[in-house]
Amino acid sequence: MCTVSYLPGQSGFILTSSRDEKITRPIARLSDPVMIHDHEVTFPQDPLGQGTWIASSNTRTVCLLNGAFKSHKPRPPYKHSRGLVVLHAFDYFSLQSFAENYNFNGLEPFTLLLIEVGELLVLRWDGSQLFVTEKNPSQKHIWSSATLYKPEIIKKRQDWFDRWISSTEELSLDSIRKFHLTAGDGDPENAIRMRRDNLYETVSLTSVVRSGTEMDMIYEDLIHSETTYKTMSQSYVSN
Repeated sequence: MCTVSYLPGQSGFILTSSRDEKITRPIARLSDPVMIHDHEVTFPQDPLGQGTWIASSNTRTVCLLNGAFKSHKPRPPYKHSRGLVVLHAFDYFSLQSFAENYNFNGLEPFTLLLIEVGELLVLRWDGSQLFVTEKNPSQKHIWSSATLYKPEIIKKRQDWFDRWISSTEELSLDSIRKFHLTAGDGDPENAIRMRRDNLYETVSLTSVVRSGTEMDMIYEDLIHSETTYKTMSQSYVSN
């Protein structure tokens, strides 16, 4: 599942996630903040696995995509839902500590994006090995789930994003959310807002907006046309 974009800003970023999921899966709801370790975390909770694909405190944001580098054949049973890994990442003091000490064994392959001030890490777990890449947090990025999109489609989606970047005067929350809802070339199976075989569909759109000492989460349920907002005010600025 998921298409995720990242736009840097002068005092923060905008991370936006399209959740591509089975139409029959129960709809998630945006939670009230939950204390995890020393983080007050907000996230849309998946009713099935009790985890999430995107979560944020006022200092850390974590986002999940299914699959690592390529599509894989599921081999259950797995230790637990990948969506719980997103929440477990808040148990660690730093992103590096999580990457170095978390036990990924027994989990289905996934890609995890971890963001703090000045840091953007991409973790890919292929089922047997962890790959950690540092990305430039001052550059724009887009990722597509390896389980739903073939490499040539992922490349095409990158091209759409690059063209949108070059042709858009203002890279704002409204403009990136419009991109997630409208970008494509007429093929609904691989558009950013996708629908495939009456089985998979983009069911929600979530944005995390960091600006200075404040973090906002905007969760839009595309099935029921409902939007929920949460604001996390930061009482301090971490070094």
